[in-house]
Amino acid sequence: MTKIVFLPTGEEVQPETGLKILVAAIRQKVEIRYGCAACRCGTCAVAIREGGESLSPMEEDERALLGRMGLVCDGSIRLACRAKILVAEGAVDVTVDIDFQQQYSPDRLEGR
Repeated sequence: MTKIVFLPTGEEVQPETGLKILVAAIRQKVEIRYGCAACRCGTCAVAIREGGESLSPMEEDERALLGRMGLVCDGSIRLACRAKILVAEGAVDVTVDIDFQQQYSPDRLEGR
């Protein structure tokens, strides 16, 4: 079964299909920075170190917000409020680096 591993603590969660990374982190009491939880603020961006193929595809609103933040849109950075786990046959574990949140500021968005 697919699991999420949160770095740097190594906390693990075995989520059900469709669970968002943000919800999994909150349930596991992993310290994660977030704001609106609705793909508007960018506060919950995290780095995906492994297993990005086990996440839902990035939608246009997430891609646009990451772009405005100056972050890459190749799937290595995802918004925890948007990325959902796809638990399927052959799915691999997802490694999420929460420390990435120390490397950027969502306040740098244009218009803020």
